[in-house]
Amino acid sequence: MKYLLDVNALLAWEHSDSSHHAAFHTWAKQAGRSHLWTCAHTELGFLRVSMQVFGYSLAQASEALSLLKEHVGGFIAVAPSPRLPRWASTAVKTSDAYLTQLARENGLRLATFDAGIKDDAVELIGQPAREGSR
Repeated sequence: MKYLLDVNALLAWEHSDSSHHAAFHTWAKQAGRSHLWTCAHTELGFLRVSMQVFGYSLAQASEALSLLKEHVGGFIAVAPSPRLPRWASTAVKTSDAYLTQLARENGLRLATFDAGIKDDAVELIGQPAREGSR
């Protein structure tokens, strides 16, 4: 199985101060880094939060992202118009819904720590895989 990493997964990969850092690395080793994918949406979120929360400069955040991208299996280059599911009924859910759309349309699962995303395209990092998802 291949996985689209959400913003928090990318942040956990890079930032040892992230509460999910160890869990991400344990999961990623099992999943295989060549099965991890990114997209412009999650990469931009990584840059924003790395600067805003972790105090990176744009140059530091960009360099960190470049280093991470050397180890991923792919990049979703096409960003289609959103076709959001009904569960995306509030503004706060729209990004998660769009990422599940991207994952599904590209034969991936969305890898996330967010147990609140109730979609069959989601793989919870650090949780046992759903039957048939690997």
